[in-house]
Amino acid sequence: MDWLNSSIATLRKALDAGQVTQGALVEAHLARIAERDGEIGAYVHVDADGARVAATAPVAGLLGGIPFGVKDVLDVAGMPCEQGSVIYKGHVPPFDAGSVAMLKQQGAIVLGKTATAEFAGTAPAATVNPLDTARTPGGSSSGSGAAVAAGMAVFALGTQTGGSVLRPAAFCGVAGFKPTFGAWPVSGMLPAAQSFDTVGAIARSAEDLAWVHAAMMRLPAPGATGDLPVIGLCRTHLWDTLSELSAGAVEAARGLLSRAGAHVIDLPLAPGFAELTQHRAIVNAFERSGNTACFAAELDRIRPESREVFSRGESIDGETYLVSRRALDVARAAVDRLFGEAGVLLTATVPDVAPSGLEKTGDPRLQELWSTLRCPSIAVPFGHAPSGLPLSVQLVARPNEDALLLDVARQLEALREG
Repeated sequence: MDWLNSSIATLRKALDAGQVTQGALVEAHLARIAERDGEIGAYVHVDADGARVAATAPVAGLLGGIPFGVKDVLDVAGMPCEQGSVIYKGHVPPFDAGSVAMLKQQGAIVLGKTATAEFAGTAPAATVNPLDTARTPGGSSSGSGAAVAAGMAVFALGTQTGGSVLRPAAFCGVAGFKPTFGAWPVSGMLPAAQSFDTVGAIARSAEDLAWVHAAMMRLPAPGATGDLPVIGLCRTHLWDTLSELSAGAVEAARGLLSRAGAHVIDLPLAPGFAELTQHRAIVNAFERSGNTACFAAELDRIRPESREVFSRGESIDGETYLVSRRALDVARAAVDRLFGEAGVLLTATVPDVAPSGLEKTGDPRLQELWSTLRCPSIAVPFGHAPSGLPLSVQLVARPNEDALLLDVARQLEALREG
């Protein structure tokens, strides 16, 4: 059995039946890390000894025995948490982040810390895309996306302030889930922009992400899927940034859902929707500069991209910030009108396949829209470009409709495979 490419459901059944041990799963993943991570750079710290010790405990919990990675902006007790920055070099927290602690309580085993852009921002990690090492893996959860895509973790935690979970997932050909803002705990992470910061996860499939979400929400394992809701195809004001391939993936997903019996409607944009990008940028810069103000005396040690965000935020006054916050509050209050009769929206995740070069992590705006509205969203792999690089589509639901979103994503995966 190929344990490195098995689903969480398959692994849990095998563990319960005694067909594989937790120790064997941990060793298989550590061997893959030793084999591939020298080239990819997904991990900044691997705790082989700690994972082996954890694997000696009885299998218990929804995720018992499942090895996972943790983005290096989330604390893991006794492991370095360096935020992708020399500022935090050698910092070792005494406690787990809330999300990490909850997953450990459900039996999951931490393999190590995955690479992040500095302060979960725009200064990219040294990680490369495992599908093409000349291309970005996306960011800021770069290592989490690359680790899962390369078989070096069953799933990995990330964080999303703009598009930092969905974009790496899309570029690396895996699935990425950002739950409703506030649904998963954010304790034990360095704040980036508190209006948007959300802990999420990357896994090989929406099915696996449904298991992770169930564990985080203290729910039973995912069951059978339900009827497809009305699907709203949402061509945002950024539609002209899409390549023909990316737009084609969305249209192909629409066709599959329609043929499966879903009623798919074209969803017109609400008035003022296009202004979300501008207001979000103001709020993000202002809050990021405040959250990094403690480093003001150390700016020469921070990377240029982080300094630029700090400087941009400092130039924004409080009233300008509050005007944008008010505009975002109005937009969030209008989410129901935006969705109308649709239960889930279908849209693009990223403009195109992963860009060449490692200097940038890709355009975040298509993911940022839904982070701004605090909606749950998921990137689902959907086809490939002629180059073989993966394409992706994004599904979005109203806040607190995470279960519905994951249900539809699981059905879209099944249709894709069928």
